[in-house]
Amino acid sequence: MAVVLYIGGSKDGKKGVVPYGFSKTRMDTDDGPEIYVERVMDVSGKGRMRVMVLETLRDDIAFQRLNRHLG
Repeated sequence: MAVVLYIGGSKDGKKGVVPYGFSKTRMDTDDGPEIYVERVMDVSGKGRMRVMVLETLRDDIAFQRLNRHLG
């Protein structure tokens, strides 16, 4: 099990537990399903982080949001 940060969509900024090896998750919302996929991102000064990112979110926007949450 790993604690991951969700980036994008209605779960933006929330931390959750994801089973080891699990690479995709789905959340049903009033606006339809949100699909999150696992990405490993390099964060300057902090190393590599495993995050769950909204599947349709572009990499550059995901990096901006990740850095905003890490402060």
